Amino acid sequence: MVPGRVPPPPMYRPKPMQAPARRRRSRRGWCCACCLWMTLVVVGLVFLGAIAAGVFYVAYHPQLPTFAVTSLRLAALNVSDSDAVTSRIEFTVTARNPNDKIAFAYGDIAAAFAADGADVGDGTVPGFVHPAGNTTVIKGDASAAAATVDPLVANGLRSRKSHAMSVEMDSKVGFQIGRFKSKRINVRVLCAGFTAALAKNTPSAPPIVVAAAPSPVRSVVKASSSSSSSSSSTTDAKCKLRVKIWIWTF
Repeated sequence: MVPGRVPPPPMYRPKPMQAPARRRRSRRGWCCACCLWMTLVVVGLVFLGAIAAGVFYVAYHPQLPTFAVTSLRLAALNVSDSDAVTSRIEFTVTARNPNDKIAFAYGDIAAAFAADGADVGDGTVPGFVHPAGNTTVIKGDASAAAATVDPLVANGLRSRKSHAMSVEMDSKVGFQIGRFKSKRINVRVLCAGFTAALAKNTPSAPPIVVAAAPSPVRSVVKASSSSSSSSSSTTDAKCKLRVKIWIWTF
């Protein structure tokens, strides 16, 4: 150091430049992006499905088939002292397909009859193909052999001459359009609101006839006996079709 002289400033040495650190995307960001894309995909599929359903409806105008119990004969109904029911039922069901371009394919139909709320007979009808615009008449029979019922129900069956009847028919059905065949789903037809009396064991005893109606929702039941003075009663034989898809019933 020389007295009276200002020392020179220190030499500047620049620091070496460092590459900027990469920002890592958090797991929360990835989850949000995945959820957004999945939502967009689901919304797109629903939109395309709605368009396809609309085109299908406009092209084919699909309608559900209708059913009506057109005749029923309670050939036998015996209740033993031990409350065991033995019965035989002869029935006819009319199925109508109102569609012009859609056919239905039914599997075996299981029919379960009840009289005054008690099970009085089960039967099975073979499956069939229901063509478009066709009306099919299904004939079958149901029976019960020593089926035990509640004592109060058994007393009611013994005391009544006319019984309130109902039937549940379960099957699997799929629709056909040309060569295309859909997967079969479970359906149930519920018919109730008509009565039947035990038929007499005479050849001239006609069955209880449920006259065909324009719609199976309302049918006329005419009950007649073998005597010269035949009596008739009019009731509502309501049939409802329910479709079961997985765990939902419509």
